[in-house]
Amino acid sequence: MKKIFLIFFIFIFSISANSESRFGELTEIFDERMRGQENQWVRPHPGPFVWSHIEPEKGDFYWDETDKYVKYAQDHNQKILATIWPFAKWDQITCNKKKKSRSPFGKKFPKRLNKPCSMDNYLIFLEKLVDRYNADGKNDMPGLVKPITHWEIMNEPEFKMFFKGTEDEFVEIFIVSSKLIRSKQKDSKIVMAGAAGMFPENKKYWNSVLPKIKDHFDIANIHHITPPDGKCDKQMWVDEFSNLLKKIEIKKPIWVTEAMVGKCKVLQIYSNAFASGAEKIFDVGINAPGPKMSKKSRAKLKEFINKIDGFDNVELISKKKAEYTMSDGSKKIIEF
Repeated sequence: MKKIFLIFFIFIFSISANSESRFGELTEIFDERMRGQENQWVRPHPGPFVWSHIEPEKGDFYWDETDKYVKYAQDHNQKILATIWPFAKWDQITCNKKKKSRSPFGKKFPKRLNKPCSMDNYLIFLEKLVDRYNADGKNDMPGLVKPITHWEIMNEPEFKMFFKGTEDEFVEIFIVSSKLIRSKQKDSKIVMAGAAGMFPENKKYWNSVLPKIKDHFDIANIHHITPPDGKCDKQMWVDEFSNLLKKIEIKKPIWVTEAMVGKCKVLQIYSNAFASGAEKIFDVGINAPGPKMSKKSRAKLKEFINKIDGFDNVELISKKKAEYTMSDGSKKIIEF
């Protein structure tokens, strides 16, 4: 009897551990508090998938740092959303020597954040990157079990602190990157570079760019970062972002890959975002810059995730309650 119970328990645990989570975190493997949670998504940020870090000199590829992230994720049943940064110091200096930027990630990050001088060299790097982590049995990372299937091409390109190029240059990089990834990995999912909110300048940028790239990504991507005063949008911009997508006739899943709650109630803002169409939400992490989530709110978020992760549907039933429908058909009420 005990043996039957143990087998049943292992079976149920296996289903739970391998079902796809609705939640994730921004991670930094060198910070113990920022390594993400087991059985959830992780978005290393800025992460190790930086051209300059992997190929510090032309033709010299260094995989130790990326391998560490992938091995850690495998060991903790995490799924990686990899952000690709198409900047290499040795490449940028050949045509962008006078175009320095103030790096948002410190001295180790490239200072020049322009379109690659050689797109051919960039694509060689990208092909090797995807080839190492696509788990096709050829040129894979030693010990690779779970492939990286989700690739985010760049980050908040409307902000010059992350990309100094023009709209057309971003579009060019995005499209050629998407085409290469899809050619190397048939089951890959391309995630749109995260929009930095839905302020007028963001809407103007993406209203122009999205029609040009809409056939080259699978998942739409919005960020909700609160300013120093903690002011927040109660839907994490998902409602306005959804309206923008509809206007351009784009029907794609929506992920919030940078989520801060600011002064909003954590359970309410998450429920509002899910009800407005978010498929997944990635917390910025306990040690991210900016306004911090209180310990009480973070405890509530943890309990909330444990209770409703893997849900099928959510409906707001009042200003203070949401009803989550679970995969087994059961209902769970969350009060804000």
